[in-house]
Amino acid sequence: MRADVLWPGYVARVRPSRTAEAIREIHKALFAVNPMRHMPAGAGIHSFSELRERHFGHERGIALLMSVICLILLSVTAAGIVGLTSLWVGQRTRQIGVRRAIGARKIDILRYFQIENLLIAGGGAVVGTLFALGLSEWLMRHYEMMPLPPFYVGLGVVAMLVLGQAAVLVPARRASNVPPFVAARSG
Repeated sequence: MRADVLWPGYVARVRPSRTAEAIREIHKALFAVNPMRHMPAGAGIHSFSELRERHFGHERGIALLMSVICLILLSVTAAGIVGLTSLWVGQRTRQIGVRRAIGARKIDILRYFQIENLLIAGGGAVVGTLFALGLSEWLMRHYEMMPLPPFYVGLGVVAMLVLGQAAVLVPARRASNVPPFVAARSG
């Protein structure tokens, strides 16, 4: 058994500015009642902030690790979107040149790639949302976990859409700069 289960605890409420003084006074009072009092390691008089730090300290490390992993995954996702859009631009250079030759402006080409990416990312966000909600429901039913807050789902969808639009911007701008005479080249 754990040692802290065997030892009773007491709670004293004091003003934060008087915590150190209260700990000294409580220590004196406890030993005045029983001079032979034994306080093993981990037992003793602790402030609430100390106990909170001891209890939640490891969770803060896990949260930091998960945040770093999320940033890495978002970076890989953005790099994948940039790479895929660059491939599409390379494959459609002649088509873009034809569109420019018949009167499409740079903004029209840019808008085309932005809308295309928004549709693809939006479809992925819908599928991902359905999967996340289904998994949340399954976890709630089988493991009595808390439901996934809708705020986090919405925040994830918005983050992915913004990330997708930002990642496609550079290749789309490159596509919008394709000159009209590219259509005349034989390919």
